[in-house]
Amino acid sequence: MAELTMERIYADDCIDDPYPLFHRIREDDPVRWDDRMGEAGGWMVTGYEPAVAALMDTRLSAARPQWLADRLPTGAEPSHTAAMNALYQQVVTSDPPAHDRIRRELKAPFMPRPVDAMAERITATAHRLLDTAIADGDGEFDLMAAYGYALPALSLGRLLGVPGGGDQEYLHWMLCLGLLLDDGPASREHQPKLLGGVHEFVEFFRGLVAERRDGRRDDFLQALADSYTGGRWADEAELLGNLAFLLTAGQISTAHQIGNSVLHLLRDPELYERVRADPTAVARMSAELMRFDSSVQLTKRRVLEPVELGGHQLSTGEEVFVWIGAAHRDPAQYPDPDRIDPDRGEVGHIAFGRGIHFCLGARMGKLVHDLAVQAFVERVRRPRLATPDKVDRSIMPTFRGPYRLPVRYDVH
Repeated sequence: MAELTMERIYADDCIDDPYPLFHRIREDDPVRWDDRMGEAGGWMVTGYEPAVAALMDTRLSAARPQWLADRLPTGAEPSHTAAMNALYQQVVTSDPPAHDRIRRELKAPFMPRPVDAMAERITATAHRLLDTAIADGDGEFDLMAAYGYALPALSLGRLLGVPGGGDQEYLHWMLCLGLLLDDGPASREHQPKLLGGVHEFVEFFRGLVAERRDGRRDDFLQALADSYTGGRWADEAELLGNLAFLLTAGQISTAHQIGNSVLHLLRDPELYERVRADPTAVARMSAELMRFDSSVQLTKRRVLEPVELGGHQLSTGEEVFVWIGAAHRDPAQYPDPDRIDPDRGEVGHIAFGRGIHFCLGARMGKLVHDLAVQAFVERVRRPRLATPDKVDRSIMPTFRGPYRLPVRYDVH
């Protein structure tokens, strides 16, 4: 019998469907030491209760040890060191008090009023993108290329003051950052190239911030440029690294969730017909869709001081892998977890995290997702998967979702 290890998550069959592996590991132990993960082994948290406990426990640090500049090879290019420094200062990898200060600076555009005010514009953009895809598609279009990536990018870009929307250059930079965050085999094999992409991403934002020093604009980037001038950031790398993170996390996670949700609606004719009869139901069932197949599957922690979790004693310095996707399929928390139940009621998913690192853009992400799926159901005539048995998915277990999803539809 093959060794039971989470390292299998990078195998093709597990990229396609990780949930059987999650079930096997959780059944063995919902908090389980795995020698083959992390830098020197790590704790695999696959149960719902211990996952929530880990996310809430401030004795577990969000800092990623593999991103420390001193972990770079000797003689690393200065640009790579600068990129690593920017990564390490992101809000998602920071602990208090730096985390709290950074979060205060970033939260303004994600408050309820500015987010909710965008609903009408997001809907209009969704319909415009679908109009173009349908007009150009001749019966088939790639949901992700034509819609899934573009809508979150345009929506978030408008909110932050970042030009463009789903451009290939942006997607390349975001892929580089995402792979480094995942820290899997592809990340380690191609680290110099990925750091080079992150450096380009940071330089892109450096240029945007410089533009706002030369001439004022009415957007959030202007507010952040002012806060940097006012001394509220540790250094420019901290500001630029967080801008890169905001755009990446906001676009990629939302795009993949749109793809995941549409995929499962099209695979379940009864569920699709229910939504088609009442497209506004998407907002009510989106929590269950996110639980069933969340676009963010993994986050990591590092033990700051000895702590007990799931009956195990965790030691200082050890890595903790909180498998969000596995926690969402824990039968101890969710009866019949491998089925989408639109009437499940209070879901309590952790797709947006929990505790001090709860996603800043959760409200925005849910709004864009809900309006995107609703518009798709309203506008696309008799949609079906062009390749129902094959989905081209991201190779990063941290971020789960299709990067390509061909959809066929009736032209008339």
